[in-house]
Amino acid sequence: MDRLTIAILLFLASFGLIHWIKPVLIYQPDGTLRPFGIGYRKKSVTPLWLVVFLLAIFSYTASIYINL
Repeated sequence: MDRLTIAILLFLASFGLIHWIKPVLIYQPDGTLRPFGIGYRKKSVTPLWLVVFLLAIFSYTASIYINL
């Protein structure tokens, strides 16, 4: 398998797991996404778009090490 395919599969599996678990830092108790911000209890400093960005970088980096 090439590097990009491994990265995409790893990203989709990780994102699916995060969406299935619905961590409190990203999701509200009713299942909706928390808005980005600080200072209020209903806001989060770890929005989903940031998690997706970091997860994509991690997936590609991991695929490089897997493919060595």
